[in-house]
Amino acid sequence: MNCKACCRIFVLTSTLSTLLVAGCASVTDQPFTAYAPQEKLHLKVGVNVTDELLKAENAKWHIPIGTSIATNVPVLARRMFDQVADMSNGHPPANETMAAVLTPKVAYITRTVGATAGGESIVDIKVEWTLTDPEGNTIWVNTIDGRSSASTRTNPKKVSRKALEDVLLKSQQAISSAPAIRQFAQKKSS
Repeated sequence: MNCKACCRIFVLTSTLSTLLVAGCASVTDQPFTAYAPQEKLHLKVGVNVTDELLKAENAKWHIPIGTSIATNVPVLARRMFDQVADMSNGHPPANETMAAVLTPKVAYITRTVGATAGGESIVDIKVEWTLTDPEGNTIWVNTIDGRSSASTRTNPKKVSRKALEDVLLKSQQAISSAPAIRQFAQKKSS
């Protein structure tokens, strides 16, 4: 076999193995729970899971991140706030009033794959968080970036899960330390 044929076989084999490893990268629906301990904010918050969030995914890499975030947002909120109610598309549960509504939105999700099976694969997730009062006035908004990287040989679910965990931990820090949220909570508890 000549050198050109060997190179073609190598490139074809590398490409096929990359595509096999890069297949569906769905993230598990098990909620992340390893948050940093913190004192809860004294605020009743509605966690607003929208249809837009549930449908959020990276179609090219088949990463349905929206459902994973929707599973994790109530867990995250219950770690940060005294009282949490689950909402769907802005509708609070019957006979419940909230002091504020927390709405996540997937702003961006992408995955890069290295040129070879040993190359680096990166998953990057950006979530926009908005906290509003019951009238819809914005109290706080921030976009948080979560990222993970590993060899392209690594199971894509693990890389995506690590990026999700990164964005959740950074979100906890951003939400719990936001002066606007702390001031609002203090005003509501007075």
